[in-house]
Amino acid sequence: MSNSSVVEVPSATSGNAPFAATVATVSVMGVLVVGQMYVTIPLMPQLADAWNVSTGSAAASTTAFAFAHAVGSLVSGPLSTRFGRRTVMVTSALAMAVVTAVLPLVGSLVPGVGLRALQGLFAGSFIPMAYAYLNARFEPRRASLALTVVSACMGATVVIGQVEAQLVASLAGWVWVFWGTVPLLLAGAAVSWRVLLPEGRQETGPAGERSRSPLRAALSPCVIPLYLVILVGAGSLTAAYTGVQLYGPADVAGGGAPLLALRASALPALLGAVLIAPALARVPAPRRAVAALAVTAAAMLAAALGGDDAVTLGAALFAFMAGFSTLGPALIQSVGARAGAAAQTTAIALYGFTLNVGAGAGAQLAPLFDRFGDLALFLALALAVATLGVARRSRTT
Repeated sequence: MSNSSVVEVPSATSGNAPFAATVATVSVMGVLVVGQMYVTIPLMPQLADAWNVSTGSAAASTTAFAFAHAVGSLVSGPLSTRFGRRTVMVTSALAMAVVTAVLPLVGSLVPGVGLRALQGLFAGSFIPMAYAYLNARFEPRRASLALTVVSACMGATVVIGQVEAQLVASLAGWVWVFWGTVPLLLAGAAVSWRVLLPEGRQETGPAGERSRSPLRAALSPCVIPLYLVILVGAGSLTAAYTGVQLYGPADVAGGGAPLLALRASALPALLGAVLIAPALARVPAPRRAVAALAVTAAAMLAAALGGDDAVTLGAALFAFMAGFSTLGPALIQSVGARAGAAAQTTAIALYGFTLNVGAGAGAQLAPLFDRFGDLALFLALALAVATLGVARRSRTT
């Protein structure tokens, strides 16, 4: 092996990227890529029929995507230091398009779950590299706004993915939920290659020192708790919406328009998070994280107490998404700051890994409960513990 290695490009030194075009491109691609994680939640009955399994078994398709997504996030850091963030993001989107085109052709659980895992693996390289790219290309104030917009869009995929899947499946059949995404991924990859700026490889040595230092910083005791927080937050998000699908209120048990409206009720919260992002950027990231976690915990408690009513549950999910869309950017900025500039990409890759482990675990957590209220109460307690932990940590740093 060579005595040199490729190191991470320093923040804000790689050139001036076009702000609006970059944020719009990354946001749209984020919705397309991450949305594939959640499209199978409303499709569980159709997948169960197509694969001749129970709906509980079909839920493994969401879990497989999420866990493989976590692995993709983990390996994206080393890949980006060798090939550049743009190359990793675009190549992943192209590979994901191929797998997505094949998925509707399989007729049993094992290959279906396997292809979902490949989808997740390729999707996993996109998200942390998108966040790292924004941090590297924009100065901190603009990066904060960019992260909030992109994070809100990606957070919206838990709703957009389900709404899109429900609508497309009802109009054209469930296979077009996947086939219809393929040309969009291909077009998005082409636009991304044109809009995102290339990154040159930087050779320095010695290799051992350069390769170990970022990982050591990304796994420092001050950063690890933040990974655990997003693990709880993402797990709660996926578990809550999976629980709604499995045993939501009687008003939406038949699916159709009522369930569609319940899922869509959280979208205005994400728009609100984007609109107030400039004001929130003035608040230190740790304080924003504490407040956001408190909102999510309170929302889940409200869902536990009144989740049998569709209107009450819709309001609770609205509040939860408002808190979660604020939590993500605050944690990303905190992770980057605590890890340091040299380890930023590695730390954000680990952040993406734990986020998707949480999302996958959440999909399997929901079926362990018999009632939505019990699930929501458990999630509220977990979020409350996370809130107290972050609040205590922020007072001592």
